[in-house]
Amino acid sequence: MTCSPDYAALFRASPYPHLLLDPGLRIVAANPAYLQVTGAHEGDIVGLPIFDAFPPNPDDPESTNVAEVRASLERVIATGKPDGAVFVRYSIPQRDGHDTGFKERYWSTVHTPVFDDAGRLAYISQNALDVTEFYRYDRRRRTALPAAGDALDATGDAVEQARRHAAMQRAVIGERSYLRNLFNQAPGFIAVLNGPEHVFEIVNEAYYQLVGHRPIIGRPLSEALPEVRGQRFPQLLDSVYESGKTFVGRGMKAHLQREPDGALVEAYVDLLYQPLFGQDGKVNGIFVQGHDVTEAHAAQLAKRESEERLADGMLAARMVVWDWNVATREVIFSDNAEHVLGARGGTMAEMHEHLPLEDRERLQAAHARALAARGSYAETVRYVRPDTGRLLWLDVRGKVRCGADGNQESVRGVAIDVTERVRAEEDLRDAHRRKDEFLAMLAHELRNPLAPIAAAAQLLRHGPPDPARQAQAADIITRQVRHVAGLLDDLIDVSRVTRGLVAMERAPVDMHGVAADALEQARPAAERRGQALAVRLPDAPARILGDHKRIVQVLSNLLGNACKYTPEGGHLQLEMALSDGAVVLRVADDGIGIGPELLPHVFDLFTQGERSADRAQGGLGVGLAVVRSLVEQHGGQVRAASDGPGKGSTFTVVLPLLDGGMQAAMPAPAAPAAAPGLRVLVVDDNPDAARMLAMLLETEGHEVAVENSSAAALRRVATDVPDVCLLDIGLPGMDGYELARRLRALPALAASRLVAVTGYGQPADRALALQAGFDHHLVKPVDLAELFGLLRSVTKG
Repeated sequence: MTCSPDYAALFRASPYPHLLLDPGLRIVAANPAYLQVTGAHEGDIVGLPIFDAFPPNPDDPESTNVAEVRASLERVIATGKPDGAVFVRYSIPQRDGHDTGFKERYWSTVHTPVFDDAGRLAYISQNALDVTEFYRYDRRRRTALPAAGDALDATGDAVEQARRHAAMQRAVIGERSYLRNLFNQAPGFIAVLNGPEHVFEIVNEAYYQLVGHRPIIGRPLSEALPEVRGQRFPQLLDSVYESGKTFVGRGMKAHLQREPDGALVEAYVDLLYQPLFGQDGKVNGIFVQGHDVTEAHAAQLAKRESEERLADGMLAARMVVWDWNVATREVIFSDNAEHVLGARGGTMAEMHEHLPLEDRERLQAAHARALAARGSYAETVRYVRPDTGRLLWLDVRGKVRCGADGNQESVRGVAIDVTERVRAEEDLRDAHRRKDEFLAMLAHELRNPLAPIAAAAQLLRHGPPDPARQAQAADIITRQVRHVAGLLDDLIDVSRVTRGLVAMERAPVDMHGVAADALEQARPAAERRGQALAVRLPDAPARILGDHKRIVQVLSNLLGNACKYTPEGGHLQLEMALSDGAVVLRVADDGIGIGPELLPHVFDLFTQGERSADRAQGGLGVGLAVVRSLVEQHGGQVRAASDGPGKGSTFTVVLPLLDGGMQAAMPAPAAPAAAPGLRVLVVDDNPDAARMLAMLLETEGHEVAVENSSAAALRRVATDVPDVCLLDIGLPGMDGYELARRLRALPALAASRLVAVTGYGQPADRALALQAGFDHHLVKPVDLAELFGLLRSVTKG
């Protein structure tokens, strides 16, 4: 005989603290472990709202993060999914004896929804782990630090554990921030919709740009985007949700309101609706992905209109009209036959001699079918011009003509030169193929680091408290996050550079210094692979006009590729020479070489040689596209050469020397002054990103405050005036532009610097930021050297 488990007994017996709340956030029950860790008595808190039972400290409101805990609980109620915070500072009432003060405590908290049989939210379980022993609080810096030595045992193990815990915390925050940045930098728009009403759970920046920056998170589609009512999209989403089948649409027309209270704008989108399934196998949401193809659609319409306008003249120049006498086999061509086909004419058999055998047989079979059926035919065939040997593609069409007696008399037809169209189609297919290969490669490159990150995170969450294993897991997360960040940086860099959005410095650049900096980056990888790196530099000084950092990027990229595509123990060479007013850089290797079919395309986006097991570090195939763009923006040229597979490669960069470029080298610039200790306010609705940026600024000696909304930022500056405000633009409710305008209107902030920190990097976005009152505009992920340099220029108020 079996009996049902007593879940109440399990709740009471659990060594982990658990608190049970109803949907109104009133306390229903607390297990003994929870009462012990909080010092509360069950009779004193059951029935009370949780924030009445555990109120904030009136003398130090910041020590009790009610807002963060409340926001987590509200997310559980809104989404029906677990939510929590890795680290929360929440002081609790002191209930020992007659002391009515507050204990400063730190918690790792998870809130879990509990549903009744009808699927309604019945309770919320709070599991709060006390991690106070690992931290103390620095009030001046407003941050948690490892616990002081007097709170630890004599072995020092707790100090080491605290350091590892802090390192793990920073790594996890960094991972979340970089992955969110990657999500926001995706070239297409992305959204996740939850439930049958299609509630917006998450969207990326491209989606906000598509529909206008309006508050949509947590709102159903019909409320968030009311203009789509009556269009196809709600019905398509319903169909996907109900059927569990994916929908793909191309060039779908949509009418969207991209400005508040503005007119509807016609747009065209490619769409993917992918159902998301829960553990019960039922659809619980939809993943939306797509691309705004409005510009491409407009270009296609313009092209079609242009083609129609020019059709008569252009078609006449490419089209041959012919008549084939069925009885005599003679073919009569129009006068432009020689211009189009390179031949005056002849019999049909003679003209067929200029077709490859396969095409000839296919065309002859089409002729025979048309004659037998007294019908028509159309075939696209290859044709070799007899005068030049050039290969053409011809669209050949014919129709059988019969006399009054019904007998066949002739076949009249046309031959149209469609070579340009066929080649364009081939180029388009090749572009789609390279796009698909790139997306597959990107997915592979992202899965590689995500797998060890996920495994390390599970070990930290569920594994035994082994300090050595925790340290190893934290190191893995940090290393793999750095790799993901590198992939993101590559994507962002190629986008900015190839579109000309990178601000280039124009100053004299010492090419010997460039070579030294690039070699410093390249040598460690070459040494790890046992490769010999030979360097030949001229004795004479050489200078160009340009951006030192970007030229170093060019050379280090070429050296890095040479190392990657050369086997272990191979040879690399860097040579610099001066010739005819130019500096010539050559990077050569004896590696795998470049095949003749790939050589013309090595500087194209997403082109990459075949990868083998010993080059498992991978990459996205964007580096050489950046190299070409940067070199050309410096007025130079770059070319690649190789004798074929297995015979090595040589890349040559030619840059114009600065007038007087062979004069004495420039003196080294003076080191920048140390950064002053500034009061900095960071405003970002992504808590992980805001905390990570704050931690980095604090390492530079700045005092940093963090807020996650515009309203909270305005409340803070009323009593705490910052020297610098770093403001996100895509804030919910009041966006960063409006927040900047309000801050600029405050007399107390007249001398404060406002810096936009945003994912929007177009020139128009920069202009909007300056109009709103910002002093500077930085694009995410922020170049820390640029940010720190900017802060060094600020005078402390």
